[in-house]
Amino acid sequence: MKKTLVVRLDHLGDVVLTTPLIRALALGGHTVDVLVKQAFEPVLTHSPYIRECFSQEAIAPGFPKAWWKLGAWMREGGYNNILVPYARERRLCFASMISGADTRIAMWGGIWGRLTFHQCLRSEIPRPFSEILLRCATALEIPGQGLTPDLFLTDTERAELRARIPPAFRGRNLIGLHPGTAGNTCNLPGSVYAEVVQLLLDGTDCAVAVTGTEDEGSLIRDWPARVISSERVWVCLGQLTLRQLACAIAEMDVYICPSTGPLHIASAVGTPTVSPFCPVAPLCASIWGNVGSPARILEPTTCPRIRGEPCCCDFQGQITANQIVDQVIDILKSRVAKVPTAQIPQLP
Repeated sequence: MKKTLVVRLDHLGDVVLTTPLIRALALGGHTVDVLVKQAFEPVLTHSPYIRECFSQEAIAPGFPKAWWKLGAWMREGGYNNILVPYARERRLCFASMISGADTRIAMWGGIWGRLTFHQCLRSEIPRPFSEILLRCATALEIPGQGLTPDLFLTDTERAELRARIPPAFRGRNLIGLHPGTAGNTCNLPGSVYAEVVQLLLDGTDCAVAVTGTEDEGSLIRDWPARVISSERVWVCLGQLTLRQLACAIAEMDVYICPSTGPLHIASAVGTPTVSPFCPVAPLCASIWGNVGSPARILEPTTCPRIRGEPCCCDFQGQITANQIVDQVIDILKSRVAKVPTAQIPQLP
């Protein structure tokens, strides 16, 4: 079997959206190792498609400055193929260049990818990001195995998360809300998300779990006290590990989530989503939308951003709390079932 290393040293969502590529490689007869940031190793835990997952901090703590250490480690690994699905960091290309691999593929490697003798790939046509990354598999003459991301949770993990859900939530539909995007895309103001929660509390019997990191506490700082203190609101910002967050998302009936990493976790675990989205490429839903479960997209009719300008805008009132809640209720009324976990394809 050919030994392949996939290197993905950026954000949570990008790692999740690389899992269809990993699956295709494994089912195509490759032994797959993956190198990611330490914080995102849990995304790949229990994957049957990965031989070993390494963290950049453990392998090459001086990267990107000491890029040659990463290249030396790659050479020691004896890889036949090095795949860098996002090679904008030129020193990834430098490290791969000295890896000794027979085939080296860099997506968006630009001039540095070409100068370091990589096969450089890119895609200008808006399409799901996981489909774009599968071009790496196509270049190795390996067929894709679907676009839905993978995230493997154990029954024990899910049971432990259920035990943490507040008692008042029992028997109610659980609506998740993730108000942050780390500034990577257009997003609604916190006041709109507060109104969403208030409408759900006043107009439905639903319970609401507010997810995010501890640093995102400022996003809910101005929410009304009656919202924050409601027994039907669980503010779990900074309280959940990455895998606990995935388990929580798997328990939700609907997840209100903009374009950010947890949206792709919802795609992997089959949770329906409602998402405000910028209509302008490269931030649009046709690239970054939920491809693994029922999804409702809310887009403004216009966006003050122009393609190529830095993000981000706040939709300038063109997406309202009522529109979001209407979509949530419509999903609940239609009783859209979560997409069942697919039969895991078996390795040859």
